[in-house]
Amino acid sequence: MIRYCYGAAVVSLVLLLAACGSGDTPEEQVKLFVAAGEGAVESRDIGDIKALISEKYGDDHDRTRRDLVALSARYIYANKNIHLLTRIGELTFPSEDSALLRLYVAMTGQNVSDLDALLNMQADLYLFEMELVREDKEWKLLKADWQRARGEDFF
Repeated sequence: MIRYCYGAAVVSLVLLLAACGSGDTPEEQVKLFVAAGEGAVESRDIGDIKALISEKYGDDHDRTRRDLVALSARYIYANKNIHLLTRIGELTFPSEDSALLRLYVAMTGQNVSDLDALLNMQADLYLFEMELVREDKEWKLLKADWQRARGEDFF
């Protein structure tokens, strides 16, 4: 159970890894952010993960930015290989500088190229509800919550 909490925290951080300046629209910027976050987790870069989290981060479980970084580091150090497959379920923008993101993430020790490959392997599946904020022209994670997801959520 603890392993799953670490994994979920890592994914939260991972999904936050992209500075968004290169996309033309807010939607494209958040998609780039998710892709960059995925890359950061897979490359096991704690510094990049930390950079994606707002210093104002806080969630309903009283976790801080420091707590998420620590959870992520524990997960990364406990797992030799980390591969992610992400799918955006919903993306809305309550304001110009804030985004609400529903993200499905499959985490496994094997490379996952697509949803078909996911059917043939064992993976930890999560649903992340994330609030992003644009700070100094970069998207940062402001709040996150996660829970186990079902296989059908990915299709």
